Amino acid sequence: DVVTDPGDISNLVFPDDLNGYDFGAAPIKPWSRPATLVVAAAVGYSAEVFESFVGTLRWHYDGDALLLVRKDPPPEILSILEKNRVFYREYFGDNTCGDLSKNLCHGDEIWDRFNIERFELYRIACQEYDYCMALDFRDAVFQADPFGYLRTEPALAKAELVTQSHAHLWDFTDNAAGEIKHHIKMIPFCNIPDGLDFKECMTGKPLINAGGFVGRPSAFEKLEKVVNLIAKHGCSDQMAVNIGVHCGLEGLGESSAVPLQGTGHGPINSVGYRSVFTKVGGSFGDLDCMPSPVVHQFNLMKVGPHRNPAKEPLFSAGQAVLAQAG
Repeated sequence: DVVTDPGDISNLVFPDDLNGYDFGAAPIKPWSRPATLVVAAAVGYSAEVFESFVGTLRWHYDGDALLLVRKDPPPEILSILEKNRVFYREYFGDNTCGDLSKNLCHGDEIWDRFNIERFELYRIACQEYDYCMALDFRDAVFQADPFGYLRTEPALAKAELVTQSHAHLWDFTDNAAGEIKHHIKMIPFCNIPDGLDFKECMTGKPLINAGGFVGRPSAFEKLEKVVNLIAKHGCSDQMAVNIGVHCGLEGLGESSAVPLQGTGHGPINSVGYRSVFTKVGGSFGDLDCMPSPVVHQFNLMKVGPHRNPAKEPLFSAGQAVLAQAG
């Protein structure tokens, strides 16, 4: 009803859901916000790293977040988690790397084992949610709502798993990029399923970065199986993910396409190792010149001329590339 007497405004009752209409005056169904979770393994890092990850997260996202922290976390870290409403679980496994903010133990057996074990955390934590985003902790920051794509990109929202990649394509010839050759050296240490022609299903597809995934709980169940099946010391979780997703192991890609997001696209942008981004003011941007919601490997942009912003990606979801795993 139209209110003509200002005295009647106090009696005005607004509906819980406002009606929406498209340009053809057709009713639009109200959008129901799904249950979402941001999760990361944060064992062994300083309070400064926690402030960077959690602080930027809470600027843009007020949903649930869960971090795996070391046993008996110090008071300064507990204070950060409490202030920012972040859940945590303690990791009771061995951790001899010390302060990972200063002493990166990449390549050590304990590091490889921990990176495999974190996929169990992802699976367990994501069971109670509609969508889950699992990220590396040390080198990820937030610039927008990490789940904003659920509203703005319907095709991605329907996917079981959304990956993000570097600019390099899998190539098993001598012409392969250095980052690809680095991963190829791991293959002798991987538990490759008998009869799997991994070269055939991987060639020409992008190098998926295991530092960031977003998807449904079923996807994280499959990722854990793939990583436990293939990865071990000398064969990284990232190598296992690339084989598993590109070759469609454990049903990855069967229930829905796995959008392989090219660098400079999607909810997560890994900007290191010749990947692609734009500059949007003081922020990292996607190729649409909008701020990347989540930026991974931002710390690698301090050195190296090959890490300057590139004009064109080597693999681009903007070129309508939607790969069906397997």
